[in-house]
Amino acid sequence: MRELLIYIILYILPAATLFYMAIDVFRQNKRSTAHILLSAYVFCYGLLFFSEFLRHMTDLSYSPILVTYLFGNAGLLILAFSLHFVFKVTRIGDKLPRFLYPWVFYLPVVPILLTFLFQNNYTNSSEFTKVGLFIYPEFNASYLTTITAGNIIHLGIILLLVYVHKKIQAPLQKRTMKTLIVIASLVLVWDAIFGYVQIRGVLPAYPYIFGGMIWAVSLSLAMKKFDFLASYDRRYSMLYNLNPSTILLLDEYCRIESTNPATAKLFRKNKMVGKKLEDYIAAPHRRETMDFLQSVFESGGKFTSLETVIKAANGKERHVLMDGDFLIVDQNVYLMLIIRDIQVRKEAEQRAQFMAYHDALTKLPNRIAFYEKANETMEKKVPFALLIFDLDGFKGINDTYGHQVGDEFLIHVSRVLESILSPHGMIARVGGDEFYGYIRKGGLDVHEFLSDLGDEVDSRPFEHLGSDIPIRYSLGISYFPEDHTHLEALITQADHAMYEHKKRGRKSQKQLP
Repeated sequence: MRELLIYIILYILPAATLFYMAIDVFRQNKRSTAHILLSAYVFCYGLLFFSEFLRHMTDLSYSPILVTYLFGNAGLLILAFSLHFVFKVTRIGDKLPRFLYPWVFYLPVVPILLTFLFQNNYTNSSEFTKVGLFIYPEFNASYLTTITAGNIIHLGIILLLVYVHKKIQAPLQKRTMKTLIVIASLVLVWDAIFGYVQIRGVLPAYPYIFGGMIWAVSLSLAMKKFDFLASYDRRYSMLYNLNPSTILLLDEYCRIESTNPATAKLFRKNKMVGKKLEDYIAAPHRRETMDFLQSVFESGGKFTSLETVIKAANGKERHVLMDGDFLIVDQNVYLMLIIRDIQVRKEAEQRAQFMAYHDALTKLPNRIAFYEKANETMEKKVPFALLIFDLDGFKGINDTYGHQVGDEFLIHVSRVLESILSPHGMIARVGGDEFYGYIRKGGLDVHEFLSDLGDEVDSRPFEHLGSDIPIRYSLGISYFPEDHTHLEALITQADHAMYEHKKRGRKSQKQLP
């Protein structure tokens, strides 16, 4: 009973673990060659442990048969599957001639066929001795040749992983390769020691298979951790089909590898696979956006809330937010972009921003905007004349024609003043019938300009039902920096001047009809 418990712990538990992991890897993606190879590789390691359990549970005379037909052949298949798997996941196999890849990796199958054909053991010992609980093989030329060839190939795989680690740029792949190199190196040291040394009566027979088990388990866990064998259907089918946000997969050249159904709605285009993302970024934002994404590919870091503007197939531009992170699908690194349409929010923000600095009725800048612009101009030491317009007779217009006509009159006055003043400064509505403005002097004859302004305003009355309603105003002026260097003081002086003007009246003023 004690022996059975020991054999179960040493052989059945590892075999069961490896069989389970083999099935789990295979179920992740049944169509992936890499998944199939890794699953077969892990399964064969499970056969090694199961073979050892059978060997120790049967008579000593059965050991040569079990080693020849089960243990030895499983070991040769492990060699073939491991080589094919490594060349597959590192993509080095793509560079090999088609007549060699992957058939060259299955040369170890030849001894298996010869074993069954000639009923002879070519790769392992045929003599065994039981010492204590364990049955040990006698070292011979076949065994030593096989273990040495396996270690040499194992060293070659490590060197291959080191080569690939130096070539790849993506941080996710580099971390994966580094993990595999460390584990493979430790296993090689284990195999090099216990493949040639037997500590009979203390360690089990073939102790190197325990190092191989660590390698197989670590390989499976590393693949899962770093998403090295990600199953496309399992990971993305629900995400792609149900997510209302646009999802794109980009390769290292920012070409679109895949899109989800929501993409067509945002971009107004169905066929985008194979196209470059930059073709769909609005021109003013294209270079900044693509430079950022290229830097992300180089650093390998994820990002959130990259704001940019896309251009849909119908020519319309929309503001979007992009979140991105990296993943590996079938040994290729992709940047997954989740794109959220924020056009409605952006338009609301722009409206709010506009209303914060503009008059709701006339759409002219408001008092806040005027103060900011005037102060900026003063900070730049640009001389200007500050103007305050106060409409005369506006109350009479409201009383005579109604407030709707009064509003239309204000809008008309705003367009007139804006067309005249904007090329030289700005105009803002700061109250019911009061406007602030300024004109940069810069060689401009202010008095001549204001005289022309009066003539222009007189020539553009407001038309209502066939009647002309003239624009009458009182004007106050102050000068920066001659009069004051503070805005409030300039406004106060111009306001006083405007009231003086209102008392005197304006020669060109016309009576209301």
